[in-house]
Amino acid sequence: MIQIGTYVHGGGNYEEKIIAIKNAGFDFVAISMGALSDGTLEYQVELCKKYGLEIDNIHLTGGKTTEIWFEGELGDKVCERYCREIRMAAAAGIKKGIAHITWGHTDPGEVNEYGISRLTKMADCALENGFLLCLENSIFIEHLFATMEKLKDHPAVRFTYDSGHRNAFAHDFDLLGAFGNRLAALHIDDNDAAHDLHLMPFDGNIDWERDARQLAKTEFARERICAETSYGSEKKLKELSDDEINAIVDKLPISAEPELYIIKDSVMKSYASLSYADYMVRLYAKLKKLAEMIEANI
Repeated sequence: MIQIGTYVHGGGNYEEKIIAIKNAGFDFVAISMGALSDGTLEYQVELCKKYGLEIDNIHLTGGKTTEIWFEGELGDKVCERYCREIRMAAAAGIKKGIAHITWGHTDPGEVNEYGISRLTKMADCALENGFLLCLENSIFIEHLFATMEKLKDHPAVRFTYDSGHRNAFAHDFDLLGAFGNRLAALHIDDNDAAHDLHLMPFDGNIDWERDARQLAKTEFARERICAETSYGSEKKLKELSDDEINAIVDKLPISAEPELYIIKDSVMKSYASLSYADYMVRLYAKLKKLAEMIEANI
């Protein structure tokens, strides 16, 4: 049976969230380095142990990652931040982390040695600390392919598949076909094929039959899947009016439950009407459905 996990979302009382995740039926969690407002990393690790939830991975801080592709001190500092967080996570007993190749829509320019050398340094730091660095697909897909090729033989480098990022930014790329044999982390989420909405699976327009078939071919997804969805967060779609956003959402399955989202001032806010516990129950059911689809293709 495929194990099911989720990221621990947003602010609020961390222990209450862990309890809600456990009660919903999840087998494991993933946590974020940038969400340590309720105490130290060690505190979060101990709470997960207390409630019997394994930590599969930690999402390393992504902000300003695009700077690694530019000459200068800021790119060096971002690289150093990643290495510092790798050492911190490994010391806390977490042995796998997610790293972006780029961040947001900032153009990183051409693939170059600045970025490759810094990512190599991050990979070497991971290896020294018994850690797996799982590189995630995002917007600038050519930088992912170049890095994965350059580091194809590095023992500490693996792949994170983000289903929503593929749907929004890389429709034509068979990422699981390219890197499925190196898959070590999953971000299961959905969207409208244009914006990174981080909806629950089956609330957007991803072809989940296709993804289930492709995931079933990977050793990792035959064992576990993990959601990275948004609970009550605001997704800004500045280039669109509220009417335009509503027209897009009207074509998505989530439109059948209009109480689940609010669109105002070019912002879409999803699932805020649900309590955290109810959100987790709904998310688990969605992931359970996907897990059954994967198992049917094994």
